[in-house]
Amino acid sequence: MISLIKGTAAFISGADVTVMVSGVGYLVHVPAGVELGIKVGDEILFHTHLIAREDALDLYGFVDMRQKEIFSLLLSVSGVGPKTAMNILSGIEPDRFLEEVVGENIGYLSSLPGIGKKSAQRIVLELKERIAKKYSPKGTRRGADKSQDAVAALMALGYPESQARRAVGSVEAETVEDVIRSALKELMR
Repeated sequence: MISLIKGTAAFISGADVTVMVSGVGYLVHVPAGVELGIKVGDEILFHTHLIAREDALDLYGFVDMRQKEIFSLLLSVSGVGPKTAMNILSGIEPDRFLEEVVGENIGYLSSLPGIGKKSAQRIVLELKERIAKKYSPKGTRRGADKSQDAVAALMALGYPESQARRAVGSVEAETVEDVIRSALKELMR
């Protein structure tokens, strides 16, 4: 699976961005509005979700990990496909979406693009418990701390998980960024 793509924006067409990576252009579908902050020639990084179908390979890109997590959650709901999930992500603040699902706010959810009352009820029914277990009411992950985020970042840079965990475990810092910097210094020794 392609989980991260970094390259140069070559073309922008609607909510699609072609990312050039080593001479290959990858078409990445992004939530509406994301493309407004991108210009041709910009260096970009997307967290991606690849969907393989019989007739196509579709790559969906997100500017932050939280959007990607919500996209995956939405795809697990019966009756919600990639197009609907992208429409939902185009009209929401990720943390607010999580709060509204846990709070069973059907009115808010049914006001999102492509979601009616029945779909909103299904989203609450199928996702409420999963979201409540994984996220706190303010949308921050329970049990996930700066160390886990730093390990994930180091793995995205190509370090094996065991090395990343060892390096992160050997440093102390206030922010995730400081943990990553210190761990990188440790890995360079």
